[in-house]
Amino acid sequence: MTKTIIGTSLAMIMIVTAPAFAQETDQAIDTDGDGTYSLTEMQTVFPDLTEEVFVAMDANENGMIDVDEFAVAKGSGLLKD
Repeated sequence: MTKTIIGTSLAMIMIVTAPAFAQETDQAIDTDGDGTYSLTEMQTVFPDLTEEVFVAMDANENGMIDVDEFAVAKGSGLLKD
């Protein structure tokens, strides 16, 4: 019984904390370390990125790209390497 509780607890901790590790920004882009990407930061790594594409990537319209928006843009082909 104790092993089951400990195992279940450990599994839950891993499930809850795993997304936090997956949400880290690329420090090559996020040069100010704020956890999001500005247009200027993105254009340093992606020089062909236009403001129009950046705005299209910004799903929550806060003027910054978070890791989820970045992943969607990469996955959809909106952002090319």
